[in-house]
Amino acid sequence: MSTIDNNAALLESLGLSRQKNQNTGPSNELGANDFMTLMIAQMQHQDPMDPMDNGDFIAQLAQFSATSGIQDLNTSFASLSTSLQSNQALQASSLVGRNVLIASDSGQLNEAGEVEGLIILESSTQQLNLGVYDQNGALVRHISMGGQASGSLPFSWDGLRDDGERAAPGTYELRANALIDGEVTAMETLVFSDVESVSLSSRGGVLLNLAGIGSADLSKVYQIK
Repeated sequence: MSTIDNNAALLESLGLSRQKNQNTGPSNELGANDFMTLMIAQMQHQDPMDPMDNGDFIAQLAQFSATSGIQDLNTSFASLSTSLQSNQALQASSLVGRNVLIASDSGQLNEAGEVEGLIILESSTQQLNLGVYDQNGALVRHISMGGQASGSLPFSWDGLRDDGERAAPGTYELRANALIDGEVTAMETLVFSDVESVSLSSRGGVLLNLAGIGSADLSKVYQIK
């Protein structure tokens, strides 16, 4: 596998972006250079009538060696992590324009499309309903799905309002509820959404920027169409 040069030019050429880390404050960690400075200062200011014992000096040198080795190891791991992250971003860039299934209570309706997904039923229900709401909170479409067994149940909204007219393109809220043991309980929904772009998170990992949903971690994807 070839080494990936993780720089801004490469990411921009792939249509990727890196979120900036806003934490620019001073580090509280004691590095190898700081350790050496402190040890030299200690030697310079020691009591000439009671100099540092050879054993103490050797012990401090051993400490310095261990500190330097750990710092080099941390640098190596950081470099490996960056390389793996860049490789993951390159692979994720192939998802741009694809459809992914992700946990969400929002769906994006296109000009002539539909909204599809799954409803996660915790247990069997006597009555399952799906409500589609616009950005003002008004009910646009009520879909009655009857009694259902527990599990993952596919759903589809054709984009039509209850009055039979086509709903305007945009983002709509999805509310699924089930009648279980005489109580109405909200159910989780998974929605298919188009991947518009990919970005690198400042905290590590790859983010998919989804139409009508926003950013979601790549690891949260359930299915790819």
